[in-house]
Amino acid sequence: MFGATTYKAIDPVVFSLTAAYRYNGSLQEMEQRYEPGNLLLINPCVAFAVNDRVTLSTDVQWTRLSASRLSGNSQGIARTATDLVLGVGYAINRDNTVNTTFKVNASGRGGSELRLNWLYTF
Repeated sequence: MFGATTYKAIDPVVFSLTAAYRYNGSLQEMEQRYEPGNLLLINPCVAFAVNDRVTLSTDVQWTRLSASRLSGNSQGIARTATDLVLGVGYAINRDNTVNTTFKVNASGRGGSELRLNWLYTF
């Protein structure tokens, strides 16, 4: 996977944009060649620093997964999905930060995701 992120900070707001591309190499087994679909991801984000400890963020994540191929024949179709991601970060102290994000599908597939991350700086 290869990606890049760019951002612009206008205190207390930070605008960012992440784009990534994942190439999936092909697999050969006997006479069959399998080529899994490649992935393109675009993720714009707006974050707001409420104070020196709390940050709120909202993202839209768009992904496109190309169709897989088996021995040159397409296996399904290319699929896209759009997700809304809401997050909050809390700096407990200088070395510890807790981030919580909730991702819910807006189009393309079903489901949601809740993440809790703890970041510790050595």
